[in-house]
Parts: sequence; structure tokens; C-alpha cells
Amino acid sequence: MMRSGRDDERDCPCLTPAVRGRAGVGPESVYCRLASGRVRVPTRAELASRCTAGRYQSCPGYRRWIASRQWAWRLS
Repeated sequence: MMRSGRDDERDCPCLTPAVRGRAGVGPESVYCRLASGRVRVPTRAELASRCTAGRYQSCPGYRRWIASRQWAWRLS
């Protein structure tokens, strides 16, 4: 997902806009695509305190995602 604004730079890069009408997607309208390919819908509290507050580096899902990207980069 491309980032353009200042507020977007604080958002976790794993956040992906949700397609409306999908079952299990809450009112947050985003989901988190983890390194394993699994999809996770963060709670409202997680979105407010971590995902969009610039503290996503403390998220275990983000840490696994960034580690997998770094590992893949070393192989190339």
C-alpha cells in the first residue's frame, strides 16, 4: 500500500484497506496481512494505540513481517 501523507507514515505498513461486505471485517475497515499470509483484523484499541499511532514496531505481527522481508532481501 502506498503512503502519501504525514499521518500515513505513522500507520503500520501491514495495514490493508478492507473490501466492504466481507464477513468478519469490523468497522475499522482495515486488516493486517501477516508474514505468513494470514489475515488478522486488529481491534479498535489496537488500531488506536499501536497500528495508527506510530507504535506498530512493538507489534509481534509487524516484527515477524519485517524479519521475513529482511531475510528475503539477504537471499536476493
